[in-house]
This record gives sequence, C-alpha cells and structure tokens, in this order.
Amino acid sequence: MENEQELVRALISGSKEAFADLYVSYKGRLLYFCNRFLKDSSRSEDVIQDIFIQIWESRHKLNPDLSFSGYVHTLSQNKILNILRQYDVHSRFVQGTIKKQIISTTGTEDEIIENDLAKILNEAIENLSPKQKEVFRLSRIRGLTYKEIAELLKISVPTVQEHASLALKKIKEYLSQHADIHFRLIFLYYLIS
Repeated sequence: MENEQELVRALISGSKEAFADLYVSYKGRLLYFCNRFLKDSSRSEDVIQDIFIQIWESRHKLNPDLSFSGYVHTLSQNKILNILRQYDVHSRFVQGTIKKQIISTTGTEDEIIENDLAKILNEAIENLSPKQKEVFRLSRIRGLTYKEIAELLKISVPTVQEHASLALKKIKEYLSQHADIHFRLIFLYYLIS
C-alpha cells in the first residue's frame, strides 16, 4: 500500500482508487470515534459519508504535507459537535413545547399560579447582583453555555460558573422564604431543566 502522502497527492489529482484506499483505511477508526459520542451507528455512518463527500469535493484544497489523519479527525469532531448542538436545541424546543401545552390545557387556575410563579421568580432574579442576573438570564432563559457566556461577557468560564452558582443559591434562598413547597418544587424543576 502506498504511503498516506502519496495517496493524498493522488487524491488531489482526482484518483478514485486513492480516495477508496483512504476511505477503507479510515472508515473503521472514524466509525468507532463517532459512535463513542453519538451512540447511533446509522448516524455515525452518515457522518463518515458526509466527511468523505466533503473530502472528495474539496480535494484540490488538501495539503499532502499535513496530516490527513488529523484532518479527518478534525472534520469528525466538528460534525459531531454540530449534531450534538442540534440535539440540544431540539431537546430544548420539545421541552418548551410540552411545558406550553401542559400550561395551555390546564385552565385559568393554572394561569394564575403560573403568573404568581413568574412574579416570585422575577423578584428573586431582581435581588441578584448585576453580573449574577446577567449570567442567570443568559444561561437559564436564553440557553447559552457557560463558554458562550464567557465569550459574550469577556470573562473566564470559571467566573461565569461562580456567578451562576451564586445566582442559583440566592434564588433558592429567596424561594425558601417567599414561596410555599409547591412553588419551590416547580421552580426547582425549572432551574435544573
């Protein structure tokens, strides 16, 4: 078998045989890597197909002097991260839709309770420091990750974690003083979901 650099050079020239050799050489390793994160062999197969389609279509941009192995693993990582982000967004959408349906089907009494809950939560949030308030809203209401918040606010991830932790602690303390057990349970669910 030719060495990897020679295969990449042949691939750049349009060799279907070199492409097939690289595909066979990497398919098993990439499938294992993708399955570790996606836990779905069919989805992992799709990812590998997408990666090699992308490689074929952009073969003229490949640099044979760089590690092909590193390149395909970077492509795999990026595709896996995108899929996991899509799963997360979909999951949040489904949870939100279910919550809205439950609220909309339970009537006026529940609307009153929901308004009371929102009022108590807003009061609890307003008692936070400005940074804690901002981090809490970005994390729990807008759904941003700590890393995204850190980049947005230009602070470190540990600082974001500290603000979030203090915010949750203060909100729980406020709830223990201002809400009955039913409200506290609902808020606890809201805060951890």
